[in-house]
Amino acid sequence: MLSELSINDSNKPTNILFIYHRIDGIGGIETRWIDEFQYLNKYNYQVYLLTNKRAFDPNIAKLFNTCHFTTVDIESVSLATDFIKLVDHVVDTIESHDIELLSIHMLDLFACAAVMAAQLCRIPVISTVHGTPDIYRAPFNRLFIQSLTGNSFSLSVSVSKHLEGIYFSQAPLIKVIPNLINLNEYRHQTSEITPAWLLISRISAEKYESILRFLQAANSCNIANIDIAGGGDPLELRKRINALDIKTQVRFLGEVRDIAELIPGYLGVAGMGRVAIEGLACQKPVCIISPEGSLIGLVTTYNFTRLKNYNFTGKGLVAIDNQELSKQLERHTPENSQHLYQKLKHELSIDNWDKYIELYKKITFIDNQALESLYHKLAYFAVTLSRPFEKDEFFWHLFYETLIEYKLDNIKEMYHYYENSIGLNSDYPNPYKTNKKIKWREKFK
Repeated sequence: MLSELSINDSNKPTNILFIYHRIDGIGGIETRWIDEFQYLNKYNYQVYLLTNKRAFDPNIAKLFNTCHFTTVDIESVSLATDFIKLVDHVVDTIESHDIELLSIHMLDLFACAAVMAAQLCRIPVISTVHGTPDIYRAPFNRLFIQSLTGNSFSLSVSVSKHLEGIYFSQAPLIKVIPNLINLNEYRHQTSEITPAWLLISRISAEKYESILRFLQAANSCNIANIDIAGGGDPLELRKRINALDIKTQVRFLGEVRDIAELIPGYLGVAGMGRVAIEGLACQKPVCIISPEGSLIGLVTTYNFTRLKNYNFTGKGLVAIDNQELSKQLERHTPENSQHLYQKLKHELSIDNWDKYIELYKKITFIDNQALESLYHKLAYFAVTLSRPFEKDEFFWHLFYETLIEYKLDNIKEMYHYYENSIGLNSDYPNPYKTNKKIKWREKFK
């Protein structure tokens, strides 16, 4: 049964609650919010953001000057009693602040608890998927969070065409809303340029392949200096760089908060995702390295749309060799950067939020009685469930019982598929980690 949401029919602001399990750093999600919140304010929305007190950095919160923060102290959302505590706290937040709309940004248990609260309070839910790992976590996530909880989503948002293609959603409204950029915060600089390229990446094991691949290519293309900006311990990566025996000099800058101020002083930018967009905003040549470590090459007017559809990760494009990158660099001109800037301005500037926020006015509450029933069952039996409760056999009994009661045959079919193939409690493999300990194909024999 649908209940219409009355939005902005008077001077009274619409209160919207965003949910995220941590606010202790600045990544793609947080950067996206800073701009989105400003545009929501423009359209008379009052923004609230609820997070875990144990993963909350007040200094990061200061960057969000158009929202109100509220925190909850949760030890572990996988502890059934804490999960129910979180649901009840979100209900209290919704009621005390007259929240009319919920927005979640990760398909995890923290968000799931918030959607349960939205069901209890009869308010619509917007779900935004930011990356493939958010979809492929474990069968538990697929069944409980994406399928059962997903039946509550009024609007399902993906940040790229790639994610929209992977993620199956039954929401009545489905939309790609890409990561947008505030071009006013970026500048084009032609003087006082450091004779080096800037590689922007977190320093962690799963990033090594892509970082090392670019360094090899840079050495082949006679790029003399590369600065790497990104948090993490560079000790192990430095050992691997030394083993490459390259002439290119590498310097680690550590985590840099104001990337917009850093990029203009370099010859070019390497990375993927948000990094590529920021490099183009400064009218720099931008080289894409895929998460798997493939060299995709420069962003051009020819491949811009395909790269955008895959959130500038390089998916869907054929890798190139060092010689081809060298040719691309020789052909690239300032005029090319200007043309790309105009495409960026048209398709990915924050002014596009004007049309996307219009979607928020069209959504309606979707009644998910099965999810509400499971909440009451979990609340009653919480103290009896082991930790993590998603691996407790009695939880799965309650879950399957609910599927039968509400005739959710499609989820039942998926349940049996997972149970008979990879197992209900298995984790999906991470394509970006080389130490794969499980031979997945054997599980299907």
